[in-house]
Amino acid sequence: MVIAIQHGLENIKRELENRGNEVFYIEENKIADAVLYSEVDTYPYHTINNTSAAVLSNGNASYGALLVNVTNKSLEEIIHILEKRVYSPLF
Repeated sequence: MVIAIQHGLENIKRELENRGNEVFYIEENKIADAVLYSEVDTYPYHTINNTSAAVLSNGNASYGALLVNVTNKSLEEIIHILEKRVYSPLF
């Protein structure tokens, strides 16, 4: 899985990389399957998957990423969210 992450979450980044994921910082403007953050309105989330690289070689556009607020979540909870691609942060 390719994951964009906010600066300051280096422990999570390191653990996800150890588990075989590709992890980069949000502002690197790459394509991601998921975005992990802990501070709202701090980073340009709109830039994720919003590059010309988002168009695949067959011409189909690839958009969308799972946004996960990791505040007060354990590493196990974060991994479960990423593996199941299920997250409900609103209520």
